[in-house]
Amino acid sequence: MATILVDYENVFTTDGLKGVEYLNENDTLIIFYSQCCEKIRAEYIDAIEKSRCGFKTYKLVRTGKNALDFYIAVECGTLSVSGENQISIISKDKGFSAVSDFFRIKQEEENVVVHVAPNVEAALLALTAPEDAERRRIIKERTKPLNLEAEHARIKEHREFVDKLVKTFEGTVYEKKTDNILQFVEGRDMKVPRLLYTGSLHEFGREDGRAIYQMLKKVV
Repeated sequence: MATILVDYENVFTTDGLKGVEYLNENDTLIIFYSQCCEKIRAEYIDAIEKSRCGFKTYKLVRTGKNALDFYIAVECGTLSVSGENQISIISKDKGFSAVSDFFRIKQEEENVVVHVAPNVEAALLALTAPEDAERRRIIKERTKPLNLEAEHARIKEHREFVDKLVKTFEGTVYEKKTDNILQFVEGRDMKVPRLLYTGSLHEFGREDGRAIYQMLKKVV
């Protein structure tokens, strides 16, 4: 469970809301904004709505130097008193490190973690709640760097395989099952004929499974 406080005035032009699609109904997202940043991209709103997270906004009432920063610092204190202990501030303002440092001093006493991150994605990776370990694993998996040349070759090979499979079943009694057959094949090790054969029987029945397997052998 994470509570995300967004210094929107500071990050609305730099993808500070990147990663909102990873939020869930146990999280809380609070956006602090002013009259200079009253717009938000539709894709972010869609993701926030689908996440079903707790969602609040606070608009600056009176302009002043670092005014929103004070709003956020006060909210951190309020949240910690109410029992929230996984809090992240989304901002590139280095001044928030003081807030993080203060809660680090009190961590042994209250076990509250306040982290400063440039966007929601980075915040969710940095927070440490054990129940969110699977979410952190998913984010790491989706954001890990890949070799461009190798991935290009993989995508090309996969598209060629799909085209070949479609042509193999085109005009046959199994043409309408092509999508199901593709999904079945991609979930198995095609280099093990025995597994492909037994899997075909299990997935499509004895008679159709045998026929589909014989056709698949031409592809794999």
